[in-house]
Amino acid sequence: MRCWKLAQTKEYIRSGNKTDEELEFHLRMCPECRSTVAAAEEEEKVWTQLLYAERLPEGFTEQVMASLEQMEIEPAGEESMAVSKKSHPKSRPFLKKSALWVASLLVVAMALTLYAQPSIADWVRSIFARETSDSGMMDAQSLGLVQNPHVKVKDKGYTIEINEVVADATRLVMGVKVTDPRGKPAVNQVDWSKILVLDANDNEVARLREQGGSKFIDKLTFVFTREVQNDQVSVVGEVSEIGNVFSKKVVKGNWDFNFKLDMKKANALNITTPLHEKYMTPDGMQIEMEKLVRTPSGVRLELSTSLTPEAAKRSPGVLESMQQLMFHFENEKGEDISSVNNYRGGHPETIISQNSELQGGKRHWTYTFRYLPYDREKLSFVFDGYSIPIQSSGSLELIPSELKEHPVIFKDQGDVVTLSGFTVEHDPNARMNDPKIAGLINMKGQYRNEFSKDVWVVRDQDGREYPAEFRGGVSMGKIKEASGDPGFVVQGMTELPEKATLIRKVTDKWYPNVNWSFELPIGKPIPGLENVDPESYWSLEMP
Repeated sequence: MRCWKLAQTKEYIRSGNKTDEELEFHLRMCPECRSTVAAAEEEEKVWTQLLYAERLPEGFTEQVMASLEQMEIEPAGEESMAVSKKSHPKSRPFLKKSALWVASLLVVAMALTLYAQPSIADWVRSIFARETSDSGMMDAQSLGLVQNPHVKVKDKGYTIEINEVVADATRLVMGVKVTDPRGKPAVNQVDWSKILVLDANDNEVARLREQGGSKFIDKLTFVFTREVQNDQVSVVGEVSEIGNVFSKKVVKGNWDFNFKLDMKKANALNITTPLHEKYMTPDGMQIEMEKLVRTPSGVRLELSTSLTPEAAKRSPGVLESMQQLMFHFENEKGEDISSVNNYRGGHPETIISQNSELQGGKRHWTYTFRYLPYDREKLSFVFDGYSIPIQSSGSLELIPSELKEHPVIFKDQGDVVTLSGFTVEHDPNARMNDPKIAGLINMKGQYRNEFSKDVWVVRDQDGREYPAEFRGGVSMGKIKEASGDPGFVVQGMTELPEKATLIRKVTDKWYPNVNWSFELPIGKPIPGLENVDPESYWSLEMP
Protein backbone atom coordinates (compact mmCIF):
# COMPACT_ATOMS: atom_id res chain seq x y z
CA MET A 1 0.00 0.00 0.00
CA ARG A 2 1.33 3.45 -0.92
CA CYS A 3 1.48 6.22 1.69
CA TRP A 4 -1.46 8.62 1.67
CA LYS A 5 -1.13 12.35 1.53
CA LEU A 6 -2.50 14.45 4.40
CA ALA A 7 -5.53 15.44 2.35
CA GLN A 8 -6.43 11.80 1.61
CA THR A 9 -6.07 10.92 5.29
CA LYS A 10 -8.40 13.74 6.34
CA GLU A 11 -10.98 12.67 3.76
CA TYR A 12 -10.87 9.11 5.10
CA ILE A 13 -11.39 10.34 8.67
CA ARG A 14 -14.39 12.43 7.56
CA SER A 15 -15.88 9.47 5.67
CA GLY A 16 -16.39 7.53 8.91
CA ASN A 17 -15.18 4.31 7.31
CA LYS A 18 -13.45 1.71 9.42
CA THR A 19 -9.84 0.79 8.68
CA ASP A 20 -9.33 -2.45 6.79
CA GLU A 21 -6.54 -4.99 7.36
CA GLU A 22 -4.29 -3.54 4.69
CA LEU A 23 -4.54 -0.03 6.13
CA GLU A 24 -4.03 -1.24 9.71
CA PHE A 25 -0.90 -3.11 8.65
CA HIS A 26 0.46 -0.10 6.79
CA LEU A 27 -0.13 2.17 9.78
CA ARG A 28 1.69 -0.26 12.07
CA MET A 29 4.63 -0.36 9.70
CA CYS A 30 4.85 3.28 8.67
CA PRO A 31 5.64 5.91 11.34
CA GLU A 32 5.18 8.72 8.78
CA CYS A 33 1.58 7.66 8.08
CA ARG A 34 0.85 7.28 11.80
CA SER A 35 2.09 10.84 12.25
CA THR A 36 -0.04 11.97 9.29
CA VAL A 37 -3.17 10.37 10.78
CA ALA A 38 -2.50 12.05 14.13
CA ALA A 39 -2.00 15.41 12.40
CA ALA A 40 -5.21 14.97 10.39
CA GLU A 41 -7.24 14.06 13.46
CA GLU A 42 -5.85 17.05 15.37
CA GLU A 43 -6.64 19.41 12.48
CA GLU A 44 -10.21 18.06 12.25
CA LYS A 45 -10.59 18.64 15.99
CA VAL A 46 -9.31 22.21 15.69
CA TRP A 47 -11.68 23.06 12.85
CA THR A 48 -14.64 21.52 14.69
CA GLN A 49 -13.88 23.66 17.71
CA LEU A 50 -13.38 26.76 15.53
CA LEU A 51 -16.47 26.47 13.34
CA TYR A 52 -18.89 24.85 15.79
CA ALA A 53 -17.90 26.44 19.07
CA GLU A 54 -20.66 26.31 21.68
CA ARG A 55 -19.78 29.72 23.15
CA LEU A 56 -21.13 32.84 21.54
CA PRO A 57 -19.31 36.18 21.81
CA GLU A 58 -19.21 37.56 25.35
CA GLY A 59 -22.30 39.64 26.15
CA PHE A 60 -24.21 38.41 23.07
CA THR A 61 -27.34 37.29 24.95
CA GLU A 62 -27.45 40.45 27.06
CA GLN A 63 -27.26 42.59 23.91
CA VAL A 64 -30.14 40.70 22.30
CA MET A 65 -32.34 40.97 25.39
CA ALA A 66 -31.54 44.67 25.76
CA SER A 67 -32.66 45.22 22.17
CA LEU A 68 -35.91 43.36 22.80
CA GLU A 69 -36.87 45.70 25.60
CA GLN A 70 -37.40 48.42 22.98
CA MET A 71 -39.54 46.21 20.74
CA GLU A 72 -43.31 45.84 20.55
CA ILE A 73 -44.34 42.27 19.92
CA GLU A 74 -47.71 41.75 18.28
CA PRO A 75 -49.21 38.27 18.34
CA ALA A 76 -50.55 36.86 15.08
CA GLY A 77 -54.26 37.09 14.33
CA GLU A 78 -56.63 40.00 13.67
CA GLU A 79 -58.64 39.46 16.89
CA SER A 80 -55.60 39.60 19.14
CA MET A 81 -54.92 42.79 21.02
CA ALA A 82 -51.65 44.63 20.41
CA VAL A 83 -49.07 44.07 23.11
CA SER A 84 -47.06 47.12 24.07
CA LYS A 85 -45.33 48.53 27.09
CA LYS A 86 -48.78 49.71 28.28
CA SER A 87 -50.32 46.25 28.13
CA HIS A 88 -52.38 44.90 30.98
CA PRO A 89 -50.26 43.33 33.72
CA LYS A 90 -51.86 39.93 33.07
CA SER A 91 -50.27 39.93 29.62
CA ARG A 92 -46.73 40.14 31.05
CA PRO A 93 -46.09 36.36 31.19
CA PHE A 94 -47.03 36.08 27.53
CA LEU A 95 -44.73 38.97 26.68
CA LYS A 96 -41.82 37.35 28.52
CA LYS A 97 -42.39 34.02 26.81
CA SER A 98 -42.64 35.69 23.41
CA ALA A 99 -39.49 37.70 24.02
CA LEU A 100 -37.58 34.61 25.07
CA TRP A 101 -38.90 32.73 22.04
CA VAL A 102 -37.81 35.52 19.69
CA ALA A 103 -34.47 35.81 21.47
CA SER A 104 -33.92 32.10 21.07
CA LEU A 105 -34.60 32.36 17.35
CA LEU A 106 -32.17 35.26 17.09
CA VAL A 107 -29.50 33.37 19.01
CA VAL A 108 -29.85 30.39 16.69
CA ALA A 109 -29.89 32.61 13.60
CA MET A 110 -26.81 34.54 14.74
CA ALA A 111 -24.97 31.31 15.51
CA LEU A 112 -25.81 29.86 12.10
CA THR A 113 -24.75 33.02 10.26
CA LEU A 114 -21.65 33.77 12.35
CA TYR A 115 -19.28 32.39 9.73
CA ALA A 116 -21.18 33.94 6.84
CA GLN A 117 -19.91 37.39 7.80
CA PRO A 118 -17.55 38.52 5.01
CA SER A 119 -14.50 39.30 7.15
CA ILE A 120 -14.52 35.98 9.01
CA ALA A 121 -15.58 33.95 5.98
CA ASP A 122 -12.76 35.43 3.91
CA TRP A 123 -10.31 34.67 6.69
CA VAL A 124 -11.15 30.98 7.09
CA ARG A 125 -11.16 30.56 3.32
CA SER A 126 -7.62 31.91 3.01
CA ILE A 127 -4.29 30.10 3.09
CA PHE A 128 -3.21 32.75 5.62
CA ALA A 129 -5.58 31.54 8.33
CA ARG A 130 -3.74 30.51 11.46
CA GLU A 131 -4.51 26.82 10.93
CA THR A 132 -3.16 26.79 7.36
CA SER A 133 -0.29 29.26 7.47
CA ASP A 134 3.18 29.50 9.04
CA SER A 135 5.65 32.25 9.83
CA GLY A 136 7.43 31.93 6.47
CA MET A 137 4.21 32.48 4.56
CA MET A 138 3.31 35.40 6.81
CA ASP A 139 6.76 36.92 6.20
CA ALA A 140 6.18 36.66 2.46
CA GLN A 141 2.75 38.24 2.82
CA SER A 142 4.14 41.14 4.83
CA LEU A 143 6.65 41.79 2.03
CA GLY A 144 3.88 41.96 -0.57
CA LEU A 145 4.69 38.69 -2.34
CA VAL A 146 1.13 37.36 -2.61
CA GLN A 147 0.05 37.13 -6.25
CA ASN A 148 -3.46 36.69 -7.62
CA PRO A 149 -3.49 34.76 -10.92
CA HIS A 150 -7.28 35.27 -11.22
CA VAL A 151 -7.94 31.64 -12.14
CA LYS A 152 -11.62 30.67 -12.33
CA VAL A 153 -12.57 27.60 -14.33
CA LYS A 154 -16.11 26.19 -14.50
CA ASP A 155 -17.39 22.90 -15.89
CA LYS A 156 -20.20 20.49 -15.00
CA GLY A 157 -21.35 22.88 -12.28
CA TYR A 158 -18.03 22.72 -10.41
CA THR A 159 -15.69 25.71 -10.11
CA ILE A 160 -11.95 25.88 -9.43
CA GLU A 161 -10.57 29.23 -8.26
CA ILE A 162 -6.99 30.28 -7.47
CA ASN A 163 -6.63 33.76 -5.98
CA GLU A 164 -3.67 33.41 -3.57
CA VAL A 165 -0.16 32.28 -4.50
CA VAL A 166 3.12 32.84 -2.66
CA ALA A 167 6.25 32.02 -4.65
CA ASP A 168 9.93 32.54 -4.00
CA ALA A 169 13.13 30.50 -4.43
CA THR A 170 12.19 28.11 -1.59
CA ARG A 171 8.60 27.14 -2.29
CA LEU A 172 5.38 27.93 -4.08
CA VAL A 173 2.22 27.83 -1.97
CA MET A 174 -1.22 28.31 -3.43
CA GLY A 175 -4.77 28.09 -2.20
CA VAL A 176 -7.33 26.39 -4.44
CA LYS A 177 -11.06 26.77 -3.88
CA VAL A 178 -13.22 24.02 -5.36
CA THR A 179 -16.99 24.43 -5.10
CA ASP A 180 -19.82 22.11 -6.14
CA PRO A 181 -22.97 23.13 -8.10
CA ARG A 182 -24.56 24.39 -4.85
CA GLY A 183 -21.57 26.61 -4.12
CA LYS A 184 -20.37 24.46 -1.23
CA PRO A 185 -16.65 23.70 -0.76
CA ALA A 186 -15.46 20.41 -2.26
CA VAL A 187 -12.10 19.99 -0.52
CA ASN A 188 -9.75 17.04 -0.98
CA GLN A 189 -11.68 16.02 -4.09
CA VAL A 190 -8.99 16.64 -6.72
CA ASP A 191 -5.75 14.85 -7.57
CA TRP A 192 -3.34 17.78 -7.84
CA SER A 193 -0.33 15.64 -8.79
CA LYS A 194 -0.60 16.68 -12.45
CA ILE A 195 0.24 20.31 -11.71
CA LEU A 196 3.62 21.27 -13.16
CA VAL A 197 5.82 24.22 -12.20
CA LEU A 198 8.02 25.09 -15.19
CA ASP A 199 10.78 27.58 -15.90
CA ALA A 200 11.13 29.61 -19.11
CA ASN A 201 12.64 26.57 -20.87
CA ASP A 202 9.76 24.29 -19.80
CA ASN A 203 11.94 22.43 -17.31
CA GLU A 204 10.13 21.18 -14.22
CA VAL A 205 11.66 23.05 -11.29
CA ALA A 206 9.37 22.21 -8.34
CA ARG A 207 7.53 19.20 -6.91
CA LEU A 208 4.34 18.93 -4.89
CA ARG A 209 5.45 18.11 -1.33
CA GLU A 210 2.44 18.94 0.84
CA GLN A 211 -1.30 18.95 0.36
CA GLY A 212 -3.42 20.23 3.23
CA GLY A 213 -5.76 23.09 3.93
CA SER A 214 -9.06 23.43 5.75
CA LYS A 215 -12.73 22.64 5.32
CA PHE A 216 -12.92 25.40 2.72
CA ILE A 217 -9.70 25.42 0.74
CA ASP A 218 -6.96 23.12 -0.55
CA LYS A 219 -3.46 24.35 0.26
CA LEU A 220 -0.76 23.05 -2.09
CA THR A 221 2.95 23.43 -1.33
CA PHE A 222 5.51 22.94 -4.11
CA VAL A 223 9.19 22.90 -3.20
CA PHE A 224 11.79 24.05 -5.71
CA THR A 225 14.18 21.18 -6.42
CA ARG A 226 16.56 23.34 -8.45
CA GLU A 227 17.41 27.00 -8.72
CA VAL A 228 15.22 29.09 -11.01
CA GLN A 229 17.50 30.93 -13.40
CA ASN A 230 14.96 33.52 -14.55
CA ASP A 231 12.30 35.77 -13.09
CA GLN A 232 9.22 33.91 -14.24
CA VAL A 233 7.67 30.48 -13.74
CA SER A 234 4.57 28.90 -15.23
CA VAL A 235 2.03 26.80 -13.36
CA VAL A 236 0.23 24.33 -15.61
CA GLY A 237 -2.62 22.32 -14.15
CA GLU A 238 -4.48 19.38 -15.67
CA VAL A 239 -7.73 18.46 -13.92
CA SER A 240 -10.11 16.06 -15.63
CA GLU A 241 -12.20 14.81 -12.71
CA ILE A 242 -13.44 15.90 -9.30
CA GLY A 243 -14.06 13.25 -6.66
CA ASN A 244 -12.01 10.53 -4.96
CA VAL A 245 -12.24 6.95 -3.71
CA PHE A 246 -14.32 8.04 -0.72
CA SER A 247 -16.75 10.16 -2.73
CA LYS A 248 -20.14 8.90 -3.79
CA LYS A 249 -19.50 10.04 -7.32
CA VAL A 250 -16.72 11.23 -9.58
CA VAL A 251 -17.50 14.02 -12.07
CA LYS A 252 -15.47 14.14 -15.26
CA GLY A 253 -14.84 17.39 -17.08
CA ASN A 254 -12.19 19.93 -17.99
CA TRP A 255 -10.79 22.27 -15.34
CA ASP A 256 -7.31 22.79 -16.86
CA PHE A 257 -5.54 26.05 -16.07
CA ASN A 258 -2.28 27.80 -16.90
CA PHE A 259 -0.82 30.96 -15.38
CA LYS A 260 2.51 32.72 -14.93
CA LEU A 261 4.12 34.09 -11.77
CA ASP A 262 6.56 36.97 -11.56
CA MET A 263 9.56 35.93 -9.43
CA LYS A 264 11.62 39.09 -9.89
CA LYS A 265 10.70 40.80 -6.62
CA ALA A 266 11.06 37.62 -4.57
CA ASN A 267 14.39 36.66 -6.17
CA ALA A 268 15.83 40.07 -5.35
CA LEU A 269 15.23 39.40 -1.64
CA ASN A 270 17.15 36.10 -1.46
CA ILE A 271 20.16 36.12 0.87
CA THR A 272 22.82 33.40 0.52
CA THR A 273 25.15 32.50 3.39
CA PRO A 274 28.09 30.28 2.29
CA LEU A 275 29.07 27.32 4.49
CA HIS A 276 32.52 25.71 4.35
CA GLU A 277 32.51 23.03 7.08
CA LYS A 278 33.43 19.40 6.29
CA TYR A 279 33.34 16.17 8.27
CA MET A 280 34.46 12.58 7.63
CA THR A 281 32.64 9.93 9.65
CA PRO A 282 34.57 6.97 11.11
CA ASP A 283 32.87 4.62 8.60
CA GLY A 284 33.62 6.53 5.42
CA MET A 285 31.00 9.16 4.66
CA GLN A 286 32.18 12.70 3.98
CA ILE A 287 29.79 15.61 4.48
CA GLU A 288 30.47 18.98 2.85
CA MET A 289 28.29 21.92 3.85
CA GLU A 290 27.58 24.33 0.98
CA LYS A 291 25.16 27.14 1.79
CA LEU A 292 22.05 28.45 3.47
CA VAL A 293 19.60 30.43 1.36
CA ARG A 294 17.13 32.67 3.20
CA THR A 295 14.07 33.50 1.14
CA PRO A 296 10.94 35.38 2.20
CA SER A 297 8.94 32.19 2.86
CA GLY A 298 11.62 29.88 4.25
CA VAL A 299 15.17 28.57 4.28
CA ARG A 300 17.03 26.15 2.04
CA LEU A 301 20.06 24.20 3.30
CA GLU A 302 22.37 22.65 0.71
CA LEU A 303 25.14 20.12 1.32
CA SER A 304 26.80 17.10 -0.33
CA THR A 305 27.77 13.62 0.81
CA SER A 306 30.21 11.13 -0.69
CA LEU A 307 31.46 7.67 0.26
CA THR A 308 34.99 6.35 0.44
CA PRO A 309 35.69 3.39 -1.90
CA GLU A 310 35.35 0.97 1.00
CA ALA A 311 32.02 2.46 2.13
CA ALA A 312 30.73 2.54 -1.46
CA LYS A 313 31.53 -1.15 -1.80
CA ARG A 314 29.27 -1.93 1.17
CA SER A 315 26.37 0.03 -0.41
CA PRO A 316 26.53 -0.48 -4.18
CA GLY A 317 24.04 0.75 -6.76
CA VAL A 318 20.62 1.72 -5.50
CA LEU A 319 21.60 1.16 -1.85
CA GLU A 320 23.72 4.33 -1.92
CA SER A 321 20.66 6.38 -2.91
CA MET A 322 18.75 5.22 0.18
CA GLN A 323 21.00 7.00 2.69
CA GLN A 324 19.48 9.37 5.22
CA LEU A 325 21.16 12.01 7.39
CA MET A 326 20.01 12.71 10.95
CA PHE A 327 20.70 16.13 12.43
CA HIS A 328 19.15 18.98 14.36
CA PHE A 329 19.56 22.69 15.03
CA GLU A 330 19.74 24.06 18.55
CA ASN A 331 19.97 27.51 20.11
CA GLU A 332 22.42 28.81 22.71
CA LYS A 333 20.34 27.25 25.49
CA GLY A 334 20.67 23.81 23.88
CA GLU A 335 17.00 23.77 22.89
CA ASP A 336 16.02 22.04 19.66
CA ILE A 337 14.81 24.38 16.92
CA SER A 338 14.34 21.77 14.22
CA SER A 339 15.04 18.04 13.91
CA VAL A 340 15.53 16.09 10.70
CA ASN A 341 15.04 12.31 10.39
CA ASN A 342 15.53 11.52 14.06
CA TYR A 343 13.39 10.89 17.11
CA ARG A 344 14.42 13.82 19.28
CA GLY A 345 10.99 15.41 18.87
CA GLY A 346 12.31 18.94 18.41
CA HIS A 347 10.00 20.79 16.03
CA PRO A 348 10.17 18.33 13.11
CA GLU A 349 7.27 20.23 11.54
CA THR A 350 9.62 23.04 10.52
CA ILE A 351 11.04 20.98 7.66
CA ILE A 352 8.98 20.76 4.48
CA SER A 353 11.02 18.42 2.33
CA GLN A 354 14.38 16.88 1.53
CA ASN A 355 15.64 16.00 -1.91
CA SER A 356 18.88 14.48 -3.22
CA GLU A 357 20.47 13.92 -6.62
CA LEU A 358 23.73 12.27 -7.64
CA GLN A 359 25.93 14.93 -9.24
CA GLY A 360 29.55 14.36 -10.25
CA GLY A 361 30.11 11.44 -7.88
CA LYS A 362 28.58 13.26 -4.91
CA ARG A 363 25.04 13.19 -3.59
CA HIS A 364 23.73 16.74 -3.45
CA TRP A 365 21.12 17.38 -0.76
CA THR A 366 18.52 20.14 -0.47
CA TYR A 367 16.57 20.55 2.78
CA THR A 368 13.70 23.04 2.81
CA PHE A 369 12.45 24.60 6.06
CA ARG A 370 9.50 26.81 6.84
CA TYR A 371 11.40 28.44 9.66
CA LEU A 372 15.07 28.51 10.70
CA PRO A 373 15.95 31.73 12.55
CA TYR A 374 19.72 31.79 12.04
CA ASP A 375 19.34 35.45 11.02
CA ARG A 376 17.81 36.29 14.42
CA GLU A 377 19.78 34.20 16.93
CA LYS A 378 22.84 31.98 17.26
CA LEU A 379 22.13 28.45 16.10
CA SER A 380 24.31 25.35 15.88
CA PHE A 381 24.13 22.48 13.42
CA VAL A 382 24.45 19.17 15.30
CA PHE A 383 25.03 15.94 13.37
CA ASP A 384 23.28 12.97 15.05
CA GLY A 385 24.22 10.17 12.66
CA TYR A 386 23.12 8.60 9.41
CA SER A 387 21.69 5.43 7.96
CA ILE A 388 22.53 3.66 4.73
CA PRO A 389 21.58 0.14 3.61
CA ILE A 390 24.57 -2.21 3.36
CA GLN A 391 24.99 -5.69 1.97
CA SER A 392 24.98 -8.24 4.77
CA SER A 393 24.84 -11.99 5.32
CA GLY A 394 23.61 -12.56 8.86
CA SER A 395 21.82 -15.90 8.98
CA LEU A 396 20.22 -18.46 11.28
CA GLU A 397 19.46 -22.14 10.57
CA LEU A 398 16.24 -23.53 11.98
CA ILE A 399 13.86 -26.49 11.89
CA PRO A 400 10.40 -25.01 11.18
CA SER A 401 8.36 -27.81 12.78
CA GLU A 402 10.23 -27.46 16.10
CA LEU A 403 10.23 -23.67 16.30
CA LYS A 404 7.08 -23.37 18.42
CA GLU A 405 8.47 -25.66 21.12
CA HIS A 406 12.04 -24.46 20.78
CA PRO A 407 12.26 -20.75 19.82
CA VAL A 408 15.56 -19.55 18.39
CA ILE A 409 17.28 -16.17 18.43
CA PHE A 410 18.79 -14.32 15.46
CA LYS A 411 21.58 -11.91 16.44
CA ASP A 412 23.30 -9.64 13.96
CA GLN A 413 24.88 -6.16 14.08
CA GLY A 414 23.26 -5.29 17.40
CA ASP A 415 19.77 -6.49 16.42
CA VAL A 416 18.08 -9.35 18.30
CA VAL A 417 15.12 -11.23 16.79
CA THR A 418 13.30 -14.11 18.52
CA LEU A 419 11.55 -16.61 16.22
CA SER A 420 8.82 -18.67 17.90
CA GLY A 421 6.75 -20.39 15.21
CA PHE A 422 6.69 -21.37 11.52
CA THR A 423 3.56 -22.43 9.61
CA VAL A 424 2.15 -22.35 6.09
CA GLU A 425 -1.31 -20.78 6.06
CA HIS A 426 -3.47 -18.19 4.32
CA ASP A 427 -1.41 -15.17 3.29
CA PRO A 428 -2.54 -12.35 5.66
CA ASN A 429 -1.63 -9.78 3.01
CA ALA A 430 -4.15 -11.32 0.59
CA ARG A 431 -7.89 -10.68 0.70
CA MET A 432 -10.03 -13.08 2.70
CA ASN A 433 -11.55 -14.68 -0.42
CA ASP A 434 -8.12 -15.11 -2.03
CA PRO A 435 -6.86 -18.69 -1.40
CA LYS A 436 -3.20 -17.60 -1.58
CA ILE A 437 -0.97 -19.16 1.09
CA ALA A 438 2.46 -18.26 2.41
CA GLY A 439 4.98 -19.17 5.08
CA LEU A 440 4.38 -17.36 8.38
CA ILE A 441 7.16 -16.89 10.95
CA ASN A 442 6.24 -15.56 14.38
CA MET A 443 8.81 -13.10 15.68
CA LYS A 444 9.64 -10.30 18.08
CA GLY A 445 12.69 -8.11 17.76
CA GLN A 446 14.79 -5.30 19.15
CA TYR A 447 16.64 -3.24 16.55
CA ARG A 448 19.50 -0.81 17.00
CA ASN A 449 19.63 -0.31 13.24
CA GLU A 450 16.96 1.18 11.05
CA PHE A 451 14.30 -1.20 9.86
CA SER A 452 12.33 -0.25 6.77
CA LYS A 453 14.97 -1.00 4.10
CA ASP A 454 16.07 -4.42 5.36
CA VAL A 455 15.94 -7.30 2.85
CA TRP A 456 15.24 -10.78 4.25
CA VAL A 457 14.95 -14.20 2.54
CA VAL A 458 14.27 -17.77 3.63
CA ARG A 459 16.27 -20.55 1.97
CA ASP A 460 14.89 -24.09 2.17
CA GLN A 461 16.86 -27.36 2.29
CA ASP A 462 16.91 -27.56 -1.53
CA GLY A 463 18.51 -24.13 -1.93
CA ARG A 464 15.35 -22.31 -3.07
CA GLU A 465 15.06 -18.75 -1.76
CA TYR A 466 11.81 -16.97 -0.88
CA PRO A 467 11.46 -13.26 -0.05
CA ALA A 468 10.37 -12.60 3.55
CA GLU A 469 8.46 -9.39 4.28
CA PHE A 470 7.80 -8.10 7.77
CA ARG A 471 4.19 -7.70 8.90
CA GLY A 472 3.59 -6.23 12.34
CA GLY A 473 4.10 -3.15 14.46
CA VAL A 474 7.25 -1.19 15.24
CA SER A 475 7.72 1.31 18.07
CA MET A 476 10.28 3.86 16.92
CA GLY A 477 13.17 5.25 18.97
CA LYS A 478 16.83 4.59 19.59
CA ILE A 479 15.83 0.97 20.17
CA LYS A 480 13.02 -0.12 17.89
CA GLU A 481 10.64 -2.77 19.22
CA ALA A 482 9.17 -4.98 16.47
CA SER A 483 6.20 -7.21 17.17
CA GLY A 484 5.05 -9.55 14.44
CA ASP A 485 1.57 -9.99 13.06
CA PRO A 486 2.52 -12.73 12.47
CA GLY A 487 6.07 -11.49 11.73
CA PHE A 488 7.74 -12.58 8.51
CA VAL A 489 5.47 -13.48 5.60
CA VAL A 490 7.43 -15.78 3.27
CA GLN A 491 6.04 -15.16 -0.20
CA GLY A 492 5.74 -18.12 -2.60
CA MET A 493 6.19 -20.82 0.05
CA THR A 494 3.40 -23.40 -0.25
CA GLU A 495 4.64 -26.15 2.06
CA LEU A 496 6.61 -26.23 5.28
CA PRO A 497 10.28 -27.06 4.63
CA GLU A 498 12.11 -29.63 6.75
CA LYS A 499 14.97 -27.22 7.30
CA ALA A 500 15.37 -23.55 6.54
CA THR A 501 17.80 -20.65 6.88
CA LEU A 502 16.71 -17.10 7.60
CA ILE A 503 19.10 -14.63 5.93
CA ARG A 504 19.27 -10.84 6.10
CA LYS A 505 20.83 -9.78 2.78
CA VAL A 506 20.54 -6.04 3.32
CA THR A 507 20.73 -4.22 6.66
CA ASP A 508 19.44 -0.68 6.97
CA LYS A 509 22.55 0.22 8.92
CA TRP A 510 22.44 3.00 11.51
CA TYR A 511 25.69 4.85 12.27
CA PRO A 512 25.48 6.84 15.53
CA ASN A 513 29.27 6.95 16.09
CA VAL A 514 29.66 10.57 15.03
CA ASN A 515 30.83 13.67 16.84
CA TRP A 516 30.35 16.87 14.88
CA SER A 517 28.67 20.22 15.33
CA PHE A 518 29.37 23.82 14.38
CA GLU A 519 27.86 27.24 14.89
CA LEU A 520 26.00 28.71 11.95
CA PRO A 521 27.12 32.14 10.81
CA ILE A 522 24.58 34.82 11.67
CA GLY A 523 22.66 35.47 8.48
CA LYS A 524 21.78 38.91 7.19
CA PRO A 525 18.04 39.55 7.65
CA ILE A 526 15.84 40.25 4.65
CA PRO A 527 15.04 43.98 4.41
CA GLY A 528 11.66 44.53 6.01
CA LEU A 529 11.98 41.57 8.36
CA GLU A 530 14.78 42.87 10.61
CA ASN A 531 12.70 43.11 13.77
CA VAL A 532 9.95 40.60 13.05
CA ASP A 533 8.95 38.22 15.83
CA PRO A 534 7.23 35.19 14.23
CA GLU A 535 5.07 34.67 17.32
CA SER A 536 3.54 38.11 16.81
CA TYR A 537 1.68 36.78 13.78
CA TRP A 538 -0.41 34.59 16.07
CA SER A 539 -1.02 37.10 18.86
CA LEU A 540 -4.64 37.43 17.77
CA GLU A 541 -7.08 34.64 16.98
CA MET A 542 -8.58 36.60 14.11
CA PRO A 543 -6.93 39.06 11.70
